[in-house]
Amino acid sequence: MIVCISTIDSTLVSISKGMMLLHMRKWIHIVLVLLAISILQPGFIQASSKTHVIFTIDVCWMCGSDFQGTYQGTDYGVPFIVDQLNRHHMKGTFFVNPLCPDDLEDTMKNNLQFLVDSGHDVQFHPHPDCIDLTRQNLTDYSYSEKMALYRRGVLELMNNGLPSPIAFRAGCYAIDNETLELLPNVDIHIDSSIFPNDPRTRVSLPLEKANRFTTCNGVFELPITLIRILPLPRYWGTTALDLDRTILCEQKSALDQLASHNVSVVTLFLHFHTFYKYEKSVKDFAPLRVIGVDWENVQEFDALLNVLEQDNRFQVITVRDLWVIYRNNPQALQGPTYIPYTGIWMTYKRSWLHFLGYGIKNKIFALVPIIAMIIPILVLAYRFPRFRINSLVHSWRQSMTRSN
Repeated sequence: MIVCISTIDSTLVSISKGMMLLHMRKWIHIVLVLLAISILQPGFIQASSKTHVIFTIDVCWMCGSDFQGTYQGTDYGVPFIVDQLNRHHMKGTFFVNPLCPDDLEDTMKNNLQFLVDSGHDVQFHPHPDCIDLTRQNLTDYSYSEKMALYRRGVLELMNNGLPSPIAFRAGCYAIDNETLELLPNVDIHIDSSIFPNDPRTRVSLPLEKANRFTTCNGVFELPITLIRILPLPRYWGTTALDLDRTILCEQKSALDQLASHNVSVVTLFLHFHTFYKYEKSVKDFAPLRVIGVDWENVQEFDALLNVLEQDNRFQVITVRDLWVIYRNNPQALQGPTYIPYTGIWMTYKRSWLHFLGYGIKNKIFALVPIIAMIIPILVLAYRFPRFRINSLVHSWRQSMTRSN
């Protein structure tokens, strides 16, 4: 009886060990399968680990010679931007406005042909004031008028040899919910217009969606990447990651923070006139008059391209590339909400570097700390004039005594 029981016990132990071994083998097989998938799909791993950087260049006016931005025989407008990107084997996304007065359409078509031949990405960026000076913003138009403008613009791009646009940026950030509803009707599924700091933007962006490629009112929102330049809550104290609004140290700091926090998509903002200085014409529908080169922006752009080329955390792509990545693997573009903080010191440095060329707010920010230090000194000098003079005389006498 005892022998029988011990035999049963040993049998049960053997069975349990066999089941445990079988269970372990099952999990080992699962782990090996997952490992094989990760090895056989390097594109998936790469897509999820990179911060995708998109240069978005707003070409608000296609109907004049300022598209080239020629100064002393050299182009500093769109051809310059294309050339610089090509030198670093990168492509940009040009948001262009194909709306023009009738007598300037040939110029627009020639400029558009340059972009077609360049092989860079071209998307839709309507500025309605290029055909109607009385209404600057798209939000001034009715539903049916907007629909007609969008259809006209998309057709103009396609008639000039471009694929149907998939992305939209409203002129002057003047976006509203009506436009977001209309975009799918012209096969546009990505918007990149919402700038929370601009009063012309009439679509609110929840803070938890900042700097994320996410949906907004039925379309995907390609973020205008924000950086925080002052320690204020919500969107106060933020600005766009824009070559015209920021300096190189801010740009590099912001990019480093965004990559360190695994933000999946970053937009770097430029305009067609970013690299030249200009004067506006008093004549309607006349091009900007180029009066010089913005060497600061030229040097910053070159340095920024070098950073992005050498840092393997970044991958420069176009909006059309982004859409392909999303369609193949939506999870590759999932990332956190994060707004990098570049600090007051960089903001103050920029205010002095841009002191002459920027508005009154910039000048006030630059001067306030200096004024704050001078006023107490002046007050003390005014309240205690004898003390000030006596102290100076005493210091002078002491120095003379020591020298003798």
